[in-house]
Amino acid sequence: MVLPRLIAPVVLAGILIFFSALSPVFLSGENLMGVLNQAAILALVAIGMTVVVRAGGIDLSIGVALDLAALGAAAAIAGAYRPWVALTVGLAFGLAVGLVNAFLIVVLRIPSFMATLSVWFIGTSVQQLLTGGGAPIYLQKSQVPEGFVLWGNGAVLGIPIPLVLAVLVGAVVYLGLDKTRWGRELTVTGEQRTASRISGKRVSWLAMSAYLFGAGMAALGGVVLASRTYAFIPASGQLYVMDAIGAVFIGATLSRFNRVSVPGTLVGVLIFALLANGMNLIGLSFFWQGLARGVALLLVLLLGIVLTRVSTAPPALVRLFTPLTTESAPILTEGR
Repeated sequence: MVLPRLIAPVVLAGILIFFSALSPVFLSGENLMGVLNQAAILALVAIGMTVVVRAGGIDLSIGVALDLAALGAAAAIAGAYRPWVALTVGLAFGLAVGLVNAFLIVVLRIPSFMATLSVWFIGTSVQQLLTGGGAPIYLQKSQVPEGFVLWGNGAVLGIPIPLVLAVLVGAVVYLGLDKTRWGRELTVTGEQRTASRISGKRVSWLAMSAYLFGAGMAALGGVVLASRTYAFIPASGQLYVMDAIGAVFIGATLSRFNRVSVPGTLVGVLIFALLANGMNLIGLSFFWQGLARGVALLLVLLLGIVLTRVSTAPPALVRLFTPLTTESAPILTEGR
């Protein structure tokens, strides 16, 4: 059915029309470029979450990976290390979260929701311990190397580097999920794990790769955030977790099988980013933005339910964490 797949694009168009009528600068090129630049970090985190959900899991600790990466990068720059060292340390800190998740979920077989929730609690405390109780790290702009500043504040041909990174990563992951053997096997494993295991697919390796990739994308976002703000602010990564999950599941409505995808996720990211920007431009309080995002998410999901008439669907919570059922999903093969 085509109509449910148009819900998210229609909501996105409605946001554009509504705020352009209220603010003359909303659709200006400068404002839209600023929105896309601000949304780049969320896009990186949401793309990582897309891979995890495509593999049949969920990652509530992805904000911790972002935070630890920002902490590692900022601390390295504060210690007068070179930019490439700061980047390496940041990515390593974030990937460590992915390794812990993979061990808990794949080796110890703890459900992904509980495992990543535990890592979220642990990671939050680790930040506080490493920073003497959660003290921010502020960098002197004049002392930050240009090679590090570029990650969050540089531009290529007038296009902000964070946006360039998000676009390139999105394109690569889209092709990887839809056009490669890894992507096909990851999708089948996420949708029909038992059948994949019986057929001899590398279920454990695929799951590990998904959690490592998700943490890696969040770590990249953390490095960009530290570069953009010249600082590390404890727990700032938590601001991205729920938005990333919401964007992923908004994007799933674009698929006839409710399958999460990179293009759909980016539509969800745009909905949240434009909604927040429009509310700022018309002078609404920051405290209304969470309400607006929640309403937008509910609107998309509820309209999808109504339009597809899923009267026999599983409970909403189950569907949230199981976006594709084996009854409705096509079985992917190597030749397709």
